[in-house]
Amino acid sequence: MTKKYRFLIAVTIPLLILLAMMIKPQATVLFGQEIVLESKAFDPTDLFRGDYVAISFAISEIPKSKVTLPIDKINNKNLYVSLKQEGKYYVVDQVSEMKPKQGVYLKGKFQANYNEFNQADKLTVDYSLDKYFIGQGSGVNLQQKSYRGGLVGTVKVLGGYGVVTAIAPI
Repeated sequence: MTKKYRFLIAVTIPLLILLAMMIKPQATVLFGQEIVLESKAFDPTDLFRGDYVAISFAISEIPKSKVTLPIDKINNKNLYVSLKQEGKYYVVDQVSEMKPKQGVYLKGKFQANYNEFNQADKLTVDYSLDKYFIGQGSGVNLQQKSYRGGLVGTVKVLGGYGVVTAIAPI
C-alpha cells in the first residue's frame, strides 16, 4: 500500500466517524415529532462554551405511582417513558423497560438523587436534554424570565431520542 492510500485512509476514517455521530440528531430534527415540555432554567453561562440554559423538564421528575417496576430493578437501566399530551404540554403517561410500539416516548435512565431536596414520592430520570445553547449575551435575560414564570422547551422526538430545538418563556 502506498503512502498516498495510507494518508487517504487515515483522513477518511475519522471523518466517517464524525459524520456517523451526526446522523441520529439530524434525523431527529428533520423527521421527529415536535412536542412542548414545561421546563425551568438554571445556570446561563459556560466560560468555555458560551451562553446556554441548563434546563430541567417537568417530565424528569416522575411520581412513583407511574412506575410499576421495583426501584432496585430500574437502577442503571434504560427506561422508556411514554408521554401524553395534556393541554399544551406533554406529561408522563407510564414508564416501562420495554420500548413502546407506538406513541411518543423518550429513552432515559433513572438517576439516583441522594440529597435532602429529593422528594421520596418522585424518581428522577435523565433524558440527556439538559443544555440548550443560545445567542451570546441572551443567557442572563432568559434566566431572569425563567424566575418570573418558567420556560417551555420545544423538543423533537424520534424513536425515543430527543433534541431540544427551542426554549422560550411561557
